[in-house]
Amino acid sequence: MESSQLWKQLSQELFHNVGDDFLRNFREPGKANNRLAAWDPFDGTMRFFKFLLFNQCKAKPDAFFEHYRRLGDTQIGNPVTIRVVRQGMPVDVNLDHFFSIEEFSFLAENIDLAEIGHVIEIGAGFGRTAHALLKLCSTVETYTIIDLPNVLKLSSLYLEAVLDEQEFAKLKFVDAMGIADSKALNCGAADLVINIDSFQEMKPEVIDFYMNNIASHARFFYSKNAIGKYRPETIGLPSSLEAETNEIFQLGRSREIIDIFCNSELEVARTRHMDAYRPSAFFRVIGEAPLDVFPYYHNTLYARNYGQAA
Repeated sequence: MESSQLWKQLSQELFHNVGDDFLRNFREPGKANNRLAAWDPFDGTMRFFKFLLFNQCKAKPDAFFEHYRRLGDTQIGNPVTIRVVRQGMPVDVNLDHFFSIEEFSFLAENIDLAEIGHVIEIGAGFGRTAHALLKLCSTVETYTIIDLPNVLKLSSLYLEAVLDEQEFAKLKFVDAMGIADSKALNCGAADLVINIDSFQEMKPEVIDFYMNNIASHARFFYSKNAIGKYRPETIGLPSSLEAETNEIFQLGRSREIIDIFCNSELEVARTRHMDAYRPSAFFRVIGEAPLDVFPYYHNTLYARNYGQAA
């Protein structure tokens, strides 16, 4: 019986010297086992990413996709998508807006969004969260985005493209480099302050400024950030990268190095993290949950105690 040409070639290239040395490490990433069992962890395709998103979508209820459809155009920027058909209607889902609907759902489960009139988001990226909240929460009256100048340009262009005129008119864009204190916002205390995946990339003194001048004056503060730092080699990056990116380990308030693939370490880190990102002693946690897809990120919603000073 003759083997295929494919396996003739593989036998010559990968299995020509099977012995004790081969046995010692043949299952490491990049070695011969990627032709015998699972795909290699360093697979140079999008299939792991798309399967991850696909499987997360399978677990979501129909209401999740009803909210997703209400966002309208989510394809600007040409994101990677997978298609989900629910109630006979297809929707092309990308990870960014998948997260946006998760964030909306988390907030809606913990507070009455109809009472949220003024939102401030610190570090909005291209604007996906503002896109979702302005589409799904008609009672939001003003939405202020604080960010770096070049990123503000992107979020402004993006949001102008996906929102109608009335929704876009609710936005205010504030240059983070020009803020001296909360009065620079010229819009009073917010009902809700949001920070998603950016405080952990800021210097601690910058976070302190935002907490003292903005978050601590709000009714609610919502944080979704990484709960610690991890070493590059744990995700397959060269360990030498740690020295090159040493500043990363000095940023944020959750700076402990943890094993992000160990459930017991994650549990301990979550407790520390929720306390570290409390805007002030006058705030309490009213909702919290790890992300399903990346459990080293944590959703935390804080509320200012009624009758307490900011």
